[in-house]
Amino acid sequence: MAGRVADEAVFDAVLAVIAEQGYERATTRAIADAAGINEATLFRRFTSKENLLRQAVRSNFVGFALDLDAPGDDVTADLITIVSYYARLYETRGGVVLTLMREAKFSPEVAAVLAEPEKLLAKVDEVILHHQRRGALVVEPPRHTFFALIGPLMMRSFARRVDRLATQAPADPEAVVRRFLHGHQP
Repeated sequence: MAGRVADEAVFDAVLAVIAEQGYERATTRAIADAAGINEATLFRRFTSKENLLRQAVRSNFVGFALDLDAPGDDVTADLITIVSYYARLYETRGGVVLTLMREAKFSPEVAAVLAEPEKLLAKVDEVILHHQRRGALVVEPPRHTFFALIGPLMMRSFARRVDRLATQAPADPEAVVRRFLHGHQP
């Protein structure tokens, strides 16, 4: 008899299935099959597809290393930490991130799940505002700064979804921040 499938393996499965099929089309049967568990076990452990997605998304934010409550005085170091996280996220989960961003507009369930990452983005906004107030970054709406910072990472992820033959090397966070700061320092 096989042992219990770890939650992380189930989370990997739900994120992979949703990346390929979208949230609405992803069935709990397909998710259970991808995870190597019975569909009834999936419901017993996670109660619903929405709850399973919520827990999977939460598990991906556990590793965020930036102390967002106390940004430092080194804008480069803080931005490298942010870019490193998002580079890793887009390299490993880019397909599901793009899918969920697209579907959140139409699905109340997906929008509710993405409320937690939105709280993290609000903290990232505070880091950006901190550095704008210090004069280390151009003053503009912080979300504009954020998207300008991670835009290259998002585009790499998008390109890989559109062109399966895309073989770009992973983004170098230091190079991304260096190029970003060249155009965003006062």
